[in-house]
Amino acid sequence: MGAALDPRLKLDILRSAYQKIDPRTSEEKVQVVRDNLILLYEEYQKSANPSKFSATLTPHELLTESPLEDDMDDDLFELENSLKSSSRNAKSNLETYLDVEPRLEMKTFEDMEVLNFWKENQHRYGDLASMASDLLSIPITTVAAESAFSVGGRVLSPFRNRILPKNVQALIATRNWLRGFEEFEGDIEDYFNDEDDESAKSSSEVRNSST
Repeated sequence: MGAALDPRLKLDILRSAYQKIDPRTSEEKVQVVRDNLILLYEEYQKSANPSKFSATLTPHELLTESPLEDDMDDDLFELENSLKSSSRNAKSNLETYLDVEPRLEMKTFEDMEVLNFWKENQHRYGDLASMASDLLSIPITTVAAESAFSVGGRVLSPFRNRILPKNVQALIATRNWLRGFEEFEGDIEDYFNDEDDESAKSSSEVRNSST
């Protein structure tokens, strides 16, 4: 959803990326992203305008609300305004952003700050700008793949190659917990290296005793 809220990407880039991965399911995946955006946007609309969904009068209610003839003209004006506003709001801000407004060129807006874009266009998109700002402000969590495999190689060594996956996970989690303790003295890497040396030493002793 974060990529869809980038005006340089939108759903077009997502569709192209999904097609390269699997053309058979690309449209389905794009539709899932779109449906989730719509659901989330509706929740933002409700939270921003809680009375909008309950207190809006229908055209019939506007005409029958006041029985006095003197108020008939006012009711007709209200009816006309409601019809105009409903025709203008046939598409929501989200649908207008996704379907009507063109996607920005990546080359032209290469250095654009997406959060600044939504901040500057708050008056145009309203609730959509608030939703986009909240989504794009979520910090991205990353995993250093090389470091993870390096740690796994030290835990699952040639001398300990039959450890169950859940035990490997527990050892790596314990390593991360120990690294976070301020009272832990020394280098955690040395802890695992010493453990590997002990395993190698015990393995060599077993081989020597068997010979």
